[in-house]
Amino acid sequence: MHTQRGSIYLVTLITVAAIVSMIFIGIALRSTSSTKSALIQEMTQAGNGVLDANEFALQRIIADPQWKTTAQTGTVFSPMSLGDTSLTSSVVDTATGITPTFDTSSYRVQVNSTHESVKSSAQIDLLVNKPDCAAYYKSLSGKLYWALNEWNKPVSAIDQISGKDGKYLDPNIAGQATNDEGGLVPVFGVANDPVMVPYNNHFDQKNAGSVAMWMNLSKSASKVSTYGVFGQLYKLGGVPTINLSVIGYGLSAYIAEGGVFSYSNFALTPFDSIIPGTWHHVAMTWGAKGLTVYIDGVEKANRSSCTQGMDTAASNKGGEQPFHIGGGYSPSFGANPQDPFEGSIGHFVLFDDQLTAAQVLEMSKVKPDLSEFAIVEGSWVRVFE
Repeated sequence: MHTQRGSIYLVTLITVAAIVSMIFIGIALRSTSSTKSALIQEMTQAGNGVLDANEFALQRIIADPQWKTTAQTGTVFSPMSLGDTSLTSSVVDTATGITPTFDTSSYRVQVNSTHESVKSSAQIDLLVNKPDCAAYYKSLSGKLYWALNEWNKPVSAIDQISGKDGKYLDPNIAGQATNDEGGLVPVFGVANDPVMVPYNNHFDQKNAGSVAMWMNLSKSASKVSTYGVFGQLYKLGGVPTINLSVIGYGLSAYIAEGGVFSYSNFALTPFDSIIPGTWHHVAMTWGAKGLTVYIDGVEKANRSSCTQGMDTAASNKGGEQPFHIGGGYSPSFGANPQDPFEGSIGHFVLFDDQLTAAQVLEMSKVKPDLSEFAIVEGSWVRVFE
């Protein structure tokens, strides 16, 4: 296969074997004339280069946990040389043809190889698949689920199960960081920036319930300070009905019915259970087996004698208070000032059943933003110039 400079060949790459056969054909044609032989050799070198670049690009994408961020640069890798062949890359949103965003689900990747007078490029479309967390959590009795992966100053934190959206009190915190798999997360830091969810009947979990989330306490967080992870008051001006706080790099869980404070309604983990700057899976369950706290799938605290649940007073008695994520309270006898969280929270779920230890362990192993890539069938093409 050869032509004068300036013409274009379009070759669909069905299998690697087809490419290998093309190279052998090129070798066989080298004897036709010195001009054709030189061009065929240049095409072979450029073709080999673009295949190497394709493989390199795919490996880079698959190994990059921050791919959604990397893709927004418009390149997969910086310009480079392989012998006397120059290689470049580009990536766009397949649907729009422009630079990808965090909403992109299909990427068009192109690599280019230039060897002397011959240019070769290859293009492929990649679909990005992630776990269907809403379906998974729903199968475990999940009733409310906020991924907290919004970006671009959103008004709402979307509940993907029941449609009970929360409100970002400070939209600027959304999408300000990523977790270990490159998923967007908010960064909380002050008392007036939590996500506030208006009261709804799912917050009455008197008999049994659970909360689970991924949490990263900021590296700058002080060990002598208290940070509220989430919480809800029994009534305006009263004590919490539910609360989780970080104290001394440990977790303090609290739950109570009826608005009466009691020190017997706490479950406290060791004070070094949380590593600042590290993502942890955290779960808090309550019901017949007592109040239990898990970190990374392992039980860290249990108050078996506390079998109370979560509820609020009636609205005409100051109850039906909003639920806060990224901020909680200082549960104590008397005043309960609000404590801000410092760090990030993602994939927050409320269940209407007390999860078992096995369910929590399984959930802690699910990476909700871990991407899997699939090549769109028939999308791989190569062009010679």
